[in-house]
Parts: sequence; C-alpha cells; structure tokens
Amino acid sequence: MDVPSKLELLRRVPYLHSVPPTSLQALATSLRERRYQPGDVIFRQGDRSEGLGIVLRGRVRTTTTSREGRQQVLKVFGPGRTFGDIPVFDDEPQPADAMAVSESIVVFIPRRDLLDRLRQHPEAAIEVIRLFASRLRAYKQVVEDLSLRTVVARIARLLVDRARGTQTLVEESPTWSPQYTQDEIAAMVGSVREVVQRALKTLENAGLIQMARGRIQIIDVEALEGWSDWGRDG
Repeated sequence: MDVPSKLELLRRVPYLHSVPPTSLQALATSLRERRYQPGDVIFRQGDRSEGLGIVLRGRVRTTTTSREGRQQVLKVFGPGRTFGDIPVFDDEPQPADAMAVSESIVVFIPRRDLLDRLRQHPEAAIEVIRLFASRLRAYKQVVEDLSLRTVVARIARLLVDRARGTQTLVEESPTWSPQYTQDEIAAMVGSVREVVQRALKTLENAGLIQMARGRIQIIDVEALEGWSDWGRDG
C-alpha cells in the first residue's frame, strides 16, 4: 500500500486524530506492513502484545473459543479500525485470538510509541476514551442478544446493523449485501450452522432477505428491525 493511502487510513484512527500531519507522515512511512491470507492467525489469546493493530486492507476478527471448540466472534474490524487495544493499556497478554478473514494488510504501532504520542497530544485521549466507550456499549448489546434473543432475532439484528453501518459487532462500512458463510454467521451470533441455516430460510421465506452464492441480499431492513426487536423465532 502506498504512503498516501496508508496516511488516509491512519487519519481515521481515533488515536491519531490529534497527531500533527508531519508526525503522521513519518509514522505512515516507518510502519512495516504485514500481509495475511484468509484464516491466518495474527495472534493467539495469551500472546504478548506487539502494540496497537490497525487494519489497512481486508478484515480481521477477534474470537474466543470454548473447551469444546465452539467459537464466538467478539468483533470484526475493517480498514481504518484498530484491534488489540486492551493490552496496549494494561500491559497484559492478549485476551482473545485474532485472525484474518480475507486477504489483509495490518500494521502495529508499538506500545511505547503509541503511549508517547498520547502523552504528547492528550486531547487524543478523549477520542480513545470515546472509542472504548462505544465498544463497551457494543459488547453490552452482544451479551444482551446472546442472553435474551432467539437466533433469528440475532441474525436479523446483525443484518440491520450491517445495512445501517451500526458498529455493534462489525466495524466496517455499511452494506445491504454482506457476504458470509453460515459457519461465520453461527460464530457471530453464538449458534451452530444447522440452526443458522433454518433461521436464514425463515427470514428468506418472510421476504426479508434473498440468499445466493454465499451472499445475503437485504430486501426490507425496516421489517428486519422489527424481527430483531420482537425476538421472534419465526
């Protein structure tokens, strides 16, 4: 990725909003890119942090896995989004796994360099606090969904959020035509493939979505929102 493109993405990172252009230019030039293929592990739970991860291209997801091997997606990050934030501040091991969902380019800002920049530009800390608050609110919503809503309702909410760009589970640009496998959806909504398959068919039969070749076309986002609010199971 060329420096101007990298610079444009770095400008979108809350940690760097208040960094002067010359410092940001130097940072964009010095950071080493790492390239990952779909399914590549970026770090594992328990690893020491290399610093703040920033997605320059592609998609990265963080997950946790039960002893039985069942995976739960915690968050999906698109271009310009940060991940692995928590260990940067508490200096503890990574609390989750991170892997590339698609071909991805990632850079890491070393912990010491990032903290030095925040000390130099304390106004940036307000943006960081706002980011953490929004993610805490999003995690609260995910826990509520897993505890109180049916699988159909969880999927409906996921699709509504993707259509409107609400960054509850996925921090990425909005789309009315997300491309997910049923296994990916199962990991995001805390279910299994067979249940997800039936739930998607329920939404399709209701005329709310259309499925074709691994892509879900959202037809009626308003009606989908109703299903996510009611917690209907079809």
